Amino acid sequence: MNSPYPQNRLSRSAEDYLEAIGTLCKIHGQALVSDVAQMLNVKKPSVTAAVHQLAEAGYVDYKPYAPIILTEKGKLHAESVIRAHQTLMRFLREKAGLSPERADEVACLMEHHLTDAEIDTIAKTLS
Repeated sequence: MNSPYPQNRLSRSAEDYLEAIGTLCKIHGQALVSDVAQMLNVKKPSVTAAVHQLAEAGYVDYKPYAPIILTEKGKLHAESVIRAHQTLMRFLREKAGLSPERADEVACLMEHHLTDAEIDTIAKTLS
């Protein structure tokens, strides 16, 4: 069975967690389970379970009750998802005329299915 995700991509859920962790690290310098839970509107045990899976895959370092630390692999992947989201939001607002709220919602769906090359192509239309 073919995966709906490009090769070497995480699931949509895992990418959402990485995106949230990466965003929180950029804003606050760290990401806590409680902050990720609030950002994604999920329960803390869900975040803990996801973070453990991300840690097993080498994307984060995590110890209970401590900030979540992105590994180099995690930073690169989080930055890629954040960039895709921002590019798609801008495209959907500027070229498709969507409201900021709708652009954010649609970008979140699309970012998981497009390759980096496809995002680059979209970004070029915004230059």
